[in-house]
This record gives sequence, C-alpha cells and structure tokens, in this order.
Amino acid sequence: MNRSVKLHDYCPPPGVLIRLLAGLVLMWVTAWSGGTERDLRDAESAIGLFDDATPTEVTGTLRPGSHVKLFIPNLPYLAISHAVNGALLRPADNKRGWTYDLAVSHHSIDDRIWEFRLREDAYFQDGRHFNADSVIENMAYFVKAPFTFTKLSSILERVEKVDDYTVRFHLSEPYGVFLHDVLWLQFYTPEYLQKFGWNGKPTCPNLAEPGPYGLGPYQLVEGYVEGDRSAPKVVLKANPRYWGDDKPKVETFTIYTSLTLNEARDLVQNHEGELDITPVAFADEVDTVLSAYAKLAVSPSLNNYAMHFNMLNGNPAIADERIRAVINHAIDQDYLLNLSMLGEGVPSPTMVSPNFFRVRAAIESLQGFFDEERRTHDFSTDALRQVVRDYQREQGRDPDEPLRITVLAQESFLFLIRDIRHLLERVNIELVLDILPKEKDVFLQLFATWRNQNDHPWDLLLWGNYDWYKHPWAAFFVYRPFYDWSTIPENDELVALTDEMVRTNVDDPGYPRFLARFIRHVYERNYMVFLPTPNNVYAVNKEVMFNPGLSAFVYLRDIEVTDQHWSLRGDASYPAERQRPRQINRRNFSGAQILGTP
Repeated sequence: MNRSVKLHDYCPPPGVLIRLLAGLVLMWVTAWSGGTERDLRDAESAIGLFDDATPTEVTGTLRPGSHVKLFIPNLPYLAISHAVNGALLRPADNKRGWTYDLAVSHHSIDDRIWEFRLREDAYFQDGRHFNADSVIENMAYFVKAPFTFTKLSSILERVEKVDDYTVRFHLSEPYGVFLHDVLWLQFYTPEYLQKFGWNGKPTCPNLAEPGPYGLGPYQLVEGYVEGDRSAPKVVLKANPRYWGDDKPKVETFTIYTSLTLNEARDLVQNHEGELDITPVAFADEVDTVLSAYAKLAVSPSLNNYAMHFNMLNGNPAIADERIRAVINHAIDQDYLLNLSMLGEGVPSPTMVSPNFFRVRAAIESLQGFFDEERRTHDFSTDALRQVVRDYQREQGRDPDEPLRITVLAQESFLFLIRDIRHLLERVNIELVLDILPKEKDVFLQLFATWRNQNDHPWDLLLWGNYDWYKHPWAAFFVYRPFYDWSTIPENDELVALTDEMVRTNVDDPGYPRFLARFIRHVYERNYMVFLPTPNNVYAVNKEVMFNPGLSAFVYLRDIEVTDQHWSLRGDASYPAERQRPRQINRRNFSGAQILGTP
C-alpha cells in the first residue's frame, strides 16, 4: 500500500485552522437552527472548504483494479446483502423506500393477495436462470425455517406459480408490512438451499459461505456474514455476468466487521489505502474534514438507538413503571442531541425515527398531550430523584443509596452511554457498564433473554436499529412481546396493537391516528428508553463517490472511484492539492426527500 504521502504533507496554516474550526461551528449552528442546504453550502464556501469534484470525475462504469474498503459496525448483513442476493424488490433512496429488482410490476387485492411479474433476463451467479420455479423452491424452504422478526410466516397460506414469470402470494389476512418483508425474501440457488436452507433465525436471510449462490451484482468470495455471526473480513467481487441495469462500478469490496470505531477513524483519516468508508463519531467530524485523505458525508436517517428495558429477568426495579419513567425523563434528549451528537439528528418521543413516512405528523398530533403532561407533572431533577429515594426506601434500603442498574452495549456506543450515565447520576441512578466488542455479542444476549438464557445480567441494552422501508414496523417490532427481539412480558394490549400495525397499510387514511395512539401507549408506559434519532455520518476517502442513504443499507453498486484513488494510482504520490478540505456531502436534507414527509 502506498503511504508515501503523510498526514502532515498537507497542514493548513494556523490561521486557516482557526477559521475552519470557527466556521464549522457556525455551520453546525446554522444546521441546528433549521438552515437550508443552500445556507450550509454558503457557510462552507465562506470558511474555505473546496468543491468536491469527485462526482464529475467518475465514469459510471466498472474500473478494473478498483478496490474499496468499508467498515460496517452495525447490521453488516443487512447493509450488503442486496449487493450479493436478489429479491423481488430492493431498498432504494426514494420516498417509497424501494425499487423493483427481480420483479417488474406488482399489484395486490385488499392486502391479502399479492401478484408479482418477474424479469425474464435474470440469472444466478452460477448461470442458472431465475424464474417462478426459483421463487416456489425458495419459499418452500422459507416455510420450513422462516425469519421471525415479522408475522409473515404465520399468515402465509401458499405461494402460487401463475406462469413461468408470474407468482402470487396468498395471505390469510390483510398485511400492510408485506412489501417490507418482500425486501428480505432473497433467493438462492438449489445448492445453497440444500446446504443451509432458510436458517430460521430472528434476523434476515444470511450469507453463510462464499459461492455463486446469489443474483446480485457482487459475489461473496471470502468470509461469511449473518445476523448473529460474521467473519472479521468479507470480500466481494464484481459479477461480470450481472443482468441488471445498475452494473458494478468497483471491482472489489472488502468489508470489515470487527474494528473499533476509533481504529476505523484512524485508518480512514490517516492511512491511505487501508480504509475508505466508515461511520464516525459525531465528535470526529471536524478532524474528518481537516484530514488529508477523508471527507465528510452526512444524511438524515430512519435509524434508531434501540435501548431496551429488561422487564423479564433484570433488576426488579426495571419492572416498576415509576423507575422506567424516571429514566426516560432524566435522559434529556436536547442535551444528548446538541452536545453528545453535535446536533446530528432529531428528537423522538418513542423508539422510531420521525423521518419514517407519516410518523412526524403522528407525533405532531400529540403535541397537546405532551404539553399537558409537562403542565401537570413535575419532571425536575429533584422530583425524579425523590421517586428513586422512595423506591429505595420501599425496598428496605438507605434512600440515599444509588440504584444500580447495568447497561449492555457495544463499544461504538460508548460516547452516548457515558452521557446517559451522567444524566442518570443526577437522579441517583448508577449505571454499571458492560461493554462488549461486537454487535453480534449484544444480539446473542438480547435473543437469549426472553428464554432466560442470557449469561450477561443486564437491565438496559443498546443496539443500533438501522433498518429500511417507509412502514415503521422496522422500528416498532421490538414492542411485540415475548419473542427474540423483545424484552417486554406477555401483554395483550401490545399484541393487539402490533397485530393492527402489521395489518395496516401506511397509505390508509386512518393510519396516522392509529400510529399516534400506538406512540402514546408505549410512551405512557415507558416500554423502551427513548433516545434521539441520529443522522448517518461517514468519513469517506476523498477519491470515492459515496452518497449515504437514510438507513444502514449501503448502495455498493453506486459507489465509484476516481483515477486518483489509491487502488488505481499505482506508485504515484497523492497530489497535495487534492488533500485540501472538501465541502461536506449533505444528502436528503430537503423535506421532499425524507420519508417522514406526508
């Protein structure tokens, strides 16, 4: 790897650094106050950030020898699976959240019968033709061992072959989440199905071993990546026989899954050729802009920080609704958003991004309820602290003894956990940290809890619920009680609400009223810890064109590099003039592009 150009080869004079830092602060203040994208671009120009010419220097075609390296700490199987596998639909950065993939059209009858017309020119990576028989065979394996994060497996009656390129799904009841599920009904060759079938795990379809098993523009050639396990390094190669219109533009992708966030930040900022794309902590934004090798890319998101209360086998205090309310009201979302997250996100009164379709409107309809709650309840630090004192006294303890609860999370969320710990200390709750190195380790504990088989005792558990599609079931599924993804005891009201949610189409006139009712119900009972919705913030190699979307899905087929990228430049040094700070790539901040816009 070429390391002939060091970070200090481009070092702005002190005056420029001061102007950049002051200007960046001004720019973020502009963003917090609701400034437009044009305001932000004007602020960037005023502080001396240079235009990013990368979009004008790429070719839109495959560059032989090109190689891009990514670090994906959260849900890597979800982020890359559509680059390897094929489904009737695939995620897209548009208002509906999807585009056609193996299907060319569809229609439904009262949300119970869904018919899809298939492409006639699609081929598996081994050259086998894809048709209706492929769908029927895959769905037979799905029925034997389906994914369990939705209701599909319990209401799927049959899948019918209408003709060689038409299939019809018959459901036992209306199901408004069906198109969300279709995104993750990914199809495999008979060889893969015979080896692995559908794994019956709580997570989506998985890439269990390398091979020509999928239909996507990239083939998995090294490693494996599943929801509950992944190799430290996964390698994909462009499929030269890919049948689709969005052909690969980078020859090789290497995806790392086991770095720390600090390691990844250092590699992308300071060591050219070792890492090209990584999420970065909000506190690392300025350093990214000033880096010789990296630039900053930011997008609003449908992501959520999912922090569970363990009401099944955690500290008995967590089962007490008063203590859950204290925790939620002690965690000041404005504090977290503006200090911990540097304004990169939006507050939310429940565990769902307001950027989901029609969710913002549902939240706004509850403003009168939230205002009345603040008028009639004392949520001051002293009042919350007194509730904890009363609880400790009821348990026969010294009322001034801190209530100790344990939080389980992965290392990349430490920045948030530390600030939450500070806020809880003010109400006499002591947060004990149990930090695990990898997301999959956190998932293993979460999935085992409802069976009382977790070997890490915990009271709060944090993971990044980074999902896709305009139906917010992608966030609300954690409220379905007593299964892998939930830590809520059996609860008839929640069963009824979640059943109603998956039946309801988001375009129905009554949907916002139902959604507001659901949001209020879980808010009043504090079934989860409510945290702000974060923006997606990435450090990106200066010679890579990468546009972050609204979710964790990474559009590998859209990534491109210039001829100055390290993988194509050969032994030539990286030109000093290209190391200058570049304007920030802010995507999807226009209201018309956000799924939360009605």
